[in-house]
Amino acid sequence: MKKIYTWVLMLSVVFGLTQCSKTSNEEDPTPAPGVTKTELLAGKSLKTWVMISSKIDGKDVFNQSLVCSRDDHTVYRTDKTYEVNEGETKCYSQDPQIYEKGTWSFNTDETELIINNEQRFKILELNNTTLRLSIKTLFGETIERTFKKI
Repeated sequence: MKKIYTWVLMLSVVFGLTQCSKTSNEEDPTPAPGVTKTELLAGKSLKTWVMISSKIDGKDVFNQSLVCSRDDHTVYRTDKTYEVNEGETKCYSQDPQIYEKGTWSFNTDETELIINNEQRFKILELNNTTLRLSIKTLFGETIERTFKKI
């Protein structure tokens, strides 16, 4: 009986460990060596990001935004242009599909994302699948936004 118990325990451990492995279709967020921040942000020609989290001074406010705006996405291109797109659901049918266009750049040490030579977002995280930015408002609040690649 003790041998059966030991075999069941060993099989359970082996089966449990095999379930923890990463599947081959999951994307590794760690960038390959030599990948530039431009490639991480804009891919080889463009990359699309959708917001998944928004916080003000650490408090989650994403769920307070309009549902129709939660699928809006930003496309960054390697030519240093970007556009913000309404996504599949518009809040107002008469709104344009693309409602913002402009330029982007990095500061010298690539620690900030600069939008239209005005807004400077601190880059908290940038890898193959995640973009996390923060900005301090004129009122002293810190807004942090997290995006995932789509």
